[in-house]
Amino acid sequence: MRTSLDLPEDLLNEAMKAAHSDNKTAVIIKALEELVRISKISNLKKI
Repeated sequence: MRTSLDLPEDLLNEAMKAAHSDNKTAVIIKALEELVRISKISNLKKI
């Protein structure tokens, strides 16, 4: 899905360095996957 985003450039650059990636899309996907993973773990802890 194509989406237009207005992201802080410094934050995106920092995320790209942390992920060792020069691909913006890959970094955003990885961040979203991590957010979902953390949410699922948090929900499991509540059980």
